[in-house]
Amino acid sequence: MKDLKRLLLITVFTLGSIAVQAQDNSEAITAYNEALELAQAKDFQAAIDKYKEAITIADGLGADGNDIKQRSEKAIPRLYFSKAVAAYNVFKGSPSIPSLDAAVAEFDEARTVGDDSGDTEIRDRARGVLAQLHYQKATMLFKREDFAGADEALNKAIETNANYAKAYYQKGLVHKKTNANDLEGIISWFDRAIAVGEQVNDGGVVRQATESAHAELLFRGSKAIEQGQNTSAIDMLTRSLDYNSSSADSYYRLSEASNKLGNRDNAISYASQALNFEQGGNTDKAKIYFELGVAYQAKNDKGQACDALKSASYGSFKAPAEHKMEFELKCESAR
Repeated sequence: MKDLKRLLLITVFTLGSIAVQAQDNSEAITAYNEALELAQAKDFQAAIDKYKEAITIADGLGADGNDIKQRSEKAIPRLYFSKAVAAYNVFKGSPSIPSLDAAVAEFDEARTVGDDSGDTEIRDRARGVLAQLHYQKATMLFKREDFAGADEALNKAIETNANYAKAYYQKGLVHKKTNANDLEGIISWFDRAIAVGEQVNDGGVVRQATESAHAELLFRGSKAIEQGQNTSAIDMLTRSLDYNSSSADSYYRLSEASNKLGNRDNAISYASQALNFEQGGNTDKAKIYFELGVAYQAKNDKGQACDALKSASYGSFKAPAEHKMEFELKCESAR
């Protein structure tokens, strides 16, 4: 009789445990399904919370809860990413620094969750977007002339993705604004943009950085000529050719600086190269022919000087070229 009572108690307890476990399993499934519905309704935070609830219930079910737990754990990082995308869409609808910062915070959280959960796809996608958002913030601040803020955002972009070539190029533009006299610093950022751009096959950045480096050296070399610093000008103009070896403007300025230094052979050589690369018409070539004429005149080569100055007689160089031909060289063509 005692054994029968004991058996009945065990049976009741066992049936009770099974009933409780079945109820817990049902609650886990219900929480999971509710999370799915919330996710479909784009209520991402509520869906995340509900998935976490499903995981908590599933943890108490042992092996029976593994399926619900694994499905929920897989869904959560993706929901964090979706939540971040929603924040970015808010920024797109009404662009502002605060709304951009909010999107950055969401993607940063998605990256962390992806990393912690082992979801490398979400981690890497979030990291890629983060670098772009930091860069976008930098360009917004740059337009507002908040160069310190832009530089800070670019540093974060590079820290997030060291292969983000655009950020290095923009650093060069910021450095140009904040350290205008630091030519080497400016060029070094453009060089890094070129190197990273080539590494990741970003031809657009390579082209932009190359053109900017060339333009910067050409501009400063031209200014140096105006200031009588012709040796320094030649150094910068020669370097500009590293970024555009077929620059007619660089060769023209090199000819001009060489003439001012009395290096006539160099002036002739540079002018000849400038003419080879100049794609414009007679007016565009006039300044080059003028330097060529000046060099030949200094070498007492009247024939070559007259021919060059005749070709220089266009646009703003027409009057000075004709003056030299008529009064200094007494060219036959000027009579």
